[in-house]
Amino acid sequence: MPDPKHPAAKAGRLVRAVGLGIARELEKRADAPPKARPAPPPPPPPVRTGGVIGTAVFYAFIVGLVAGVLSVLKADELAHDTPRLIVRLTLGGVLLAVAVLLMTNWHLANQRLGQRLLTRIWGPRGAMNRRERFIAHRVRDALTLVGIAFLAGAVYEILTAFVGTE
Repeated sequence: MPDPKHPAAKAGRLVRAVGLGIARELEKRADAPPKARPAPPPPPPPVRTGGVIGTAVFYAFIVGLVAGVLSVLKADELAHDTPRLIVRLTLGGVLLAVAVLLMTNWHLANQRLGQRLLTRIWGPRGAMNRRERFIAHRVRDALTLVGIAFLAGAVYEILTAFVGTE
């Protein structure tokens, strides 16, 4: 006959008691009604794209895109009456201004431009879930990269204005 005072017997009784307690607790939880999930929080407000600053940022970005295209197309060669120095410095200055605007995120410029695009995708609201936040962050990152490209174009235009290939 096994010894009831043996340590293994005591451990077995302890394990059985704990198992019974856990089983009772699981039965209580199964009998209880499930908790209702809380309502999801409202979406965050979108970044304001209108107003003086939002409109100025948008038009500055468009002017920067036009200046970038003119720089790539070598518009200084098309301007016959205007000195090439002035055309190149103007394009370089515009590209530099827009690059600084995008890379420093002055007055939330990246968020304002990104929100203009994202409003077309999911309406006038902020990002609600992980997927939308991911897209919003990647749009802002892409705008920063566009700012870096504008900076490269500005450096090219300003250097060719002074160093020149003529």
